[in-house]
Amino acid sequence: MKWKIILFVLSLNIAFSACEKKDISVFSTDDTGIYFQMIRGYYGTNTEVYIDSLDFSFASVQASIRDVILNATVRTMGKVADHDRPFKVVVDKEGTTAMEGVHYEIDVDTVVIPAGESTAYVNVRFFRTDDLMEKSVRLALRLEDNEYFKCYFPEYKNMNTYTTTGVQIHGDSFSFTLSEMYTIPWYWRVIIETDYFGEWTPKKFVVINMVCGFTMADWDRAGGTGAKIIYGRCGFFATMVQKYLQGQADAGTPVLDSDGKYMQLDPDYAVDYSRYE
Repeated sequence: MKWKIILFVLSLNIAFSACEKKDISVFSTDDTGIYFQMIRGYYGTNTEVYIDSLDFSFASVQASIRDVILNATVRTMGKVADHDRPFKVVVDKEGTTAMEGVHYEIDVDTVVIPAGESTAYVNVRFFRTDDLMEKSVRLALRLEDNEYFKCYFPEYKNMNTYTTTGVQIHGDSFSFTLSEMYTIPWYWRVIIETDYFGEWTPKKFVVINMVCGFTMADWDRAGGTGAKIIYGRCGFFATMVQKYLQGQADAGTPVLDSDGKYMQLDPDYAVDYSRYE
């Protein structure tokens, strides 16, 4: 009987101990954290989805656009300050194939978190170069510690809700991939190649789009009701391009095609390059 009483008392003590309030140690520091966090979109009504890289193709914009400015979003964790705070971002040489001054330009010496803010943007200007039609290039950025900020998040989940399954992305690095690679539009290959523009090449495609103001969306809708590109107007478009190419040739700046030869269309719209022979 005594053993039963002792066991009962011990069980009560264990139960009371389990209910006692415990002091839990938490992370605390005067340092402020900094990390990349760009929102890709939303899942449902409250879940944000984040990315640590961005792909861009010049094929998605008009041929007259020669450069674009893209940015990476930087956020901070900690107190907001009443003064500008510089942060440190560098080009990761190991992860970068793009050439500074050729494919991009960036000013990493003036990036700051503005006073009263917890977000900033690292802006990069990317240039439309001919080699992007044949390959993609990559620019990788990396955050580093400085006197104002620490990189506490090398990785984190790509969603802002604990209940949603996500993947790990980088918090201290962000990359851009640039290209301008095209495929032959079906309408060119099936309908108009032999009558108007001749053999398809990436550079010729860009010139035609520039002169005529076409976009990839126009080629996707080609031949349909209300489309900009229809067979009946292709003679007019070919004439526009021929006049542009002839004007460049007459001005002493002939346009070269992807193979290094002078650009030509169908023989009915031939450009006279005889002065260069």
